[in-house]
Amino acid sequence: MGASFDFSGSDGLKKLDEYLATRSYISGYQASRDDLAVYVALESVPAEYVNASRWYKHISALVGPSFSAPGAGIQISSGAAPSAVKKEAAPAESAPAAEAATPAAEGEDDDDLDLFGDETEEEAAANAAREEAAKKAKSEKPKVGESEKS
Repeated sequence: MGASFDFSGSDGLKKLDEYLATRSYISGYQASRDDLAVYVALESVPAEYVNASRWYKHISALVGPSFSAPGAGIQISSGAAPSAVKKEAAPAESAPAAEAATPAAEGEDDDDLDLFGDETEEEAAANAAREEAAKKAKSEKPKVGESEKS
């Protein structure tokens, strides 16, 4: 059995803030159903609870993707029924379908993202043309001694 939180008063947020002072998640080393259960039980977390606020913002960012780690089990005394947690978890599972509708998934080429700085074919052709033009310009310049002879 994991931790137990009562969010009926401000003491619950204070206890959560203290609990999260040395942890990133409610249980374990990755987001779990326990995090989701506590997240659903809270409407928001005031900024004065620094650790709890940091955790709440982080879990808010993760709500879209599904939680894969099983929870260790926690008790929450705030009136949030387990069915509310299941309702919140169901929309998160539909997130991959939303990602499939992005333009990149529809077959658009992602040429503008170059992680390694490799030169594209167009850039290589432009660089070769510049080098060729520089060689021509260099060979066409009259040398200082040649202009006096003519």
